[in-house]
Amino acid sequence: MTKLHRLIILLATLLPILLVNVSADDAGMAERKKMIALGLQYGSAEALYEALVKKAGGGQPLAWNNMPDWEGVYGRTKGGLRFDPDGPNVGELPTAKFTPEYHARLLQTMEDRKNGIEYDPLSQCIPPGYPRWLDLPFLREFIVTPKQTTMFAEAFNSVRRIYTDGRGHLHEDYHFPTENGDSIGVWDGHRLITHTNMLMAHMYERSQGFYSEEVEGVEIWEKVDERTMIAHVWIYDPPALAEPWYTRQSYTRLTNDDKAIRITHWACKGNDNNDVIETEIGGSSHRDFTFDD
Repeated sequence: MTKLHRLIILLATLLPILLVNVSADDAGMAERKKMIALGLQYGSAEALYEALVKKAGGGQPLAWNNMPDWEGVYGRTKGGLRFDPDGPNVGELPTAKFTPEYHARLLQTMEDRKNGIEYDPLSQCIPPGYPRWLDLPFLREFIVTPKQTTMFAEAFNSVRRIYTDGRGHLHEDYHFPTENGDSIGVWDGHRLITHTNMLMAHMYERSQGFYSEEVEGVEIWEKVDERTMIAHVWIYDPPALAEPWYTRQSYTRLTNDDKAIRITHWACKGNDNNDVIETEIGGSSHRDFTFDD
């Protein structure tokens, strides 16, 4: 067999695989552009949410005999410490378009990182909150009932409650900022559409930028196959963002046949394996993980 023949056979073998990957990438990019454009059509998270609810016919209540199967323990599919899992690596500018003030704050944290300083409020036991909830490491659970969906993130025992019983948000007279805010939602078939407000200022992630107390989020959650949960997310924050920040978050259900993987109580100051500490130079770090006494 000549080298030319071998090359032809190799190309014949690889070309279908390459075409599939290119097709998948193209489809993902097309979806991303579509979702970004959708967010840009609306001047606020509330307006986008109302439009999605209207398109869903106002939403359909769930019944116990027709529930999506979101059971299991999940880990984030990809992204690491990037809020946008499809964005540039940590250390490069994220895909958000920040206002000048918040862009300058981001650049300062990126410069600090180059000098070995990555301060994180978690080292002072300050909960991560939402929207950072979406990119937290460690484990997650999703508990669906007809009138409420509860989302657990193991880090800091962070719980979100999305009310789907027809209630709206709290009246403005009762608004005050909290770590995970106030979340309501409707079901469009087995797709959960949510809106979250009443949030506290925080950071998306180290070297990923900051958000203000005016931040709000809209999400569309859907389990797309046996193991994969996705959330289309639009973050609106007029003081910090020049335009909505769209990301596609993804979570993978872990294989857990022996039931050994479970969510435990995760405290920032509880035992050495969970402690988040401030380093001598002003950064944040976990203590070394061991099972020793």
